[in-house]
Parts: sequence; C-alpha cells; structure tokens
Amino acid sequence: MNLAFLFVGLVVLTRLPFRSAYLFNWDAANFALALQHYDVRLHRPHPPGYPLYVGLAWLFNQAVHEPNASLVLVSVLLECVAVAAVYLLGRAWLGVWPAVAATLALLCSVTFWSYGGIALAYPALAAVSTLLALQVYRIRFEGRNRLVAAAAVYGLGAGFRPDLAVFLLPLLLCGAWGQPIGRLIPAGVVAVGGIALWLVPAMMLSGGPAEYLTVFTAYASTDVVARYAPTSTGLTGLLINVTDTALYLGYALYASVVLVAGVLVLAWRRPHRSEWPSYLMLAVWVAPMGLFYLLVHIGDPGYVFGILPALLLAGVSGWRAVAGSKPSEVMQTVLASGMALALLANTMLFFLYERPLTLWGVRQNDRSVAARIIYLRTLPPESVLVVTYDSFKQLKHYLPEYTNSVWLDTKTPTRQVFPVPAGVTTVVLTDPSVFALALALPAQAEYLPGETWAARLTVRSGQSLVYEGGRLRVEP
Repeated sequence: MNLAFLFVGLVVLTRLPFRSAYLFNWDAANFALALQHYDVRLHRPHPPGYPLYVGLAWLFNQAVHEPNASLVLVSVLLECVAVAAVYLLGRAWLGVWPAVAATLALLCSVTFWSYGGIALAYPALAAVSTLLALQVYRIRFEGRNRLVAAAAVYGLGAGFRPDLAVFLLPLLLCGAWGQPIGRLIPAGVVAVGGIALWLVPAMMLSGGPAEYLTVFTAYASTDVVARYAPTSTGLTGLLINVTDTALYLGYALYASVVLVAGVLVLAWRRPHRSEWPSYLMLAVWVAPMGLFYLLVHIGDPGYVFGILPALLLAGVSGWRAVAGSKPSEVMQTVLASGMALALLANTMLFFLYERPLTLWGVRQNDRSVAARIIYLRTLPPESVLVVTYDSFKQLKHYLPEYTNSVWLDTKTPTRQVFPVPAGVTTVVLTDPSVFALALALPAQAEYLPGETWAARLTVRSGQSLVYEGGRLRVEP
C-alpha cells in the first residue's frame, strides 16, 4: 500500500506544476460554464452531463474560485485513483515488480500525463474501469466479498462519465456471476442507487426526465451515430474509427508500446488453462469499449484511457512469462533497462515534443487563448461581432460581455447567414480556421503573441456575413 501512496504523490508532483492556465477546448469550456449554471439542454455541460465531475469541481471552486483550476484538480484526483488502482490490481495479479512497471508506464503515458493537467473528464475512464476491475478480481480470484464495493464503484463512477454505465456493465456482471442472492440484492440496490444519486439531479437541473432524455437522444443520434458511426458512414467511417483508435493508442503508448508488446508473447506462449479466467476478465473489461470505438465513434485521444491500463497489465504479464518465475540477473537487467528507457523516452516526449497533447501543446494553447482574450478586450464589446469556430465556448466563458458572437460551422456546406447587429462596426475573426476565410476579404490581419492571428473587418448595421461554399463574404 505504501507504493500506491508513492505513485499518488508522483501524480500530484508531475501534474500540478504543468497544468493548463486556460480552458483547453470547447468541452472544457462547457464544463466551466456548467459550474455557473448546470443544464444539459444548454450544453452546460454537453450530454450526457458528467454530473459528478462537474459537482466535485463545483466544490473545489468554492475554495479555489477559478473554474479551470477546479476542474483540473478533479482530473488530477482521478489520475491518482487510476495509478493506485493499477498498482493494486497488478500487485494482486502479477506481483510487485510487474505492478510497478505497469503503473509507471501509465503514469508516464504522454497523453495521460497531459490530460492530468487539463479540464476534461477522460481520466475517469482509467480510474473507474481499473478500480472496478480490482474489485472484480478480488471477488473472482481471491474469494472476497467485494460485490457491494464493486457496485458502488460502478454506480458512482458512472457519474463522472455516464458512458461507463454501459461499458462497464459486463465487468460488473462478471463479478456478480455465481454470487449468492444475499449478495446480489444489496449490490443491485447500491448500483441502481449510485446511478440515481447523480442521474436524478442531472435530469431535474435540465428541465426534467423528458427534456433530458430528448436532448441526450438527439445528441447521441445526430452528433454521434449519424455523423460518425459506420452504420451511417459506411466503410469510410469504419476505416476512420480503426485508424483513430490505433493513432490514439499510439499517442498514449509511444515508447511503452514495447511493454504492451508482451501481449504478443502471451499469444505465442498460450497461457495455461488455469490462467485463462484472468485474461477473460481483461477481455470483458476491454471489449465493450473497444467495439464501441471501432463500430460507433472514438472522438478524442482520451477515450483510450478506458482500455490502456488493461493493455499495460496484459503486456507486463507477457514479459513476466518470458522472464519466468526466477529470472536470471541478465534477464532482470535487460527487462529493467528496457523499461527505464521507455519511461525516459516518454518523459522526454512529454517535455520536448511539439504536439497538441504534450506540455508544448498545453502551453501553446494557453498562450493562444490568452492572446485572443487580451486582444478582444482592447475593443468595445458593443461595437464588435466576434466570429469563431473552435474557441466559441471558451470566449463565452472568458468574455461574457461580448454578447455579439457567432459560431461559424466551417465543416458544413450549408449556407450560413449572420446579420450584423445594430451598433456593430467591426467583425473580428481569431480562430485559425475562420481567420483563413478573412484573407479573401478586405480585412486587416494582425499577428498576436502566442503564434496566432486576428482579422478585423469594418462593417455596418444592415449588412450580413454569408458563409457558403467554403467562402465568407459580406452582403450587400
């Protein structure tokens, strides 16, 4: 247990100093807006609502008084739970040193490290799924009465990411299989009660069950299934999902892919029948999420955190099989050196690699958002129409006084018309995607600190901005 606390301390020490200063993206801004007023109908936050993630951040915000910092604290807490659970599960299943290897690999995962410092709920996928797997392991392989604990993790954990209520149900049922009725009934009550504890308030704060379900159903069917699922997009959608899943796993693993390669050893070695149940539990853990990502949608690199701990543990198990029960000093040196090099490589990638989900990307996003905010504050709110795409919600949070702001959807071919409000004399475009549209207009381009640009366009009331065919123009 002492090592688990050590890993928790390492999470805090490696996340907080490198946390984001500004909201990272659209979804992060939705969470921040939800701290002011929770209503899923208004995408405060986006469906299905993430009520416990927002609720815990709201409690932190009463002390911190800074929404981004409060949400990041919840992300850090979830990563603490995740690494502790990976260590405890790995120790129970494989022993201390394999558990240490898997835990360090998760802790130094480049994207997992980055998400520990930004205001998004993806670390909950690793935390809740691994914590539930730990309880199920204790039930199935240690004969311990942990079914109620597993049900509590399942019910309450889904409040941080409600999709876990679907993804982790087979794993919970795996733990419940064959248990006496005297354990099943209390566990069922705890699981249902845990879900009700967050679902009922989320519904009531969003206009009641009917309106909540209407918004959620519309979001799931239109923004997820119709737009991304291969059932709507065909083979192209399937190829995109497969490619994105592979890429996102690559971003999470980088050099530690060598560790996960131990899974191939397992396939070659063919574990003894006595070991099959433990690997079956991993399959039940991973399969629902993996199938969803491939056959429906995987919208962000953080989605793979739900299966990452299982892959790391399976990989460690494979290398343990190579080493044997009593590995030679040479084998120990080889495995330890390989692990150390992989962790060092990932650490260097986090600090030095110029990618969106590294420290460079987090800092670059902070500089860009700060530059746009400072620039816009030099202009009178009543005379400006702000046209955005990516940063629409961030500016809604940071600059609520700029009420004349519109979201221009550059991804749709549909004609979009934005009348210039009375009193507005200037249109400002700051996001890279909409700034590029201004280059075809008689706009004044300005370079801002943070390697971003802004374009200013003089207009008058009665005119309209029209986006059509990938071009922006002013009419009349």
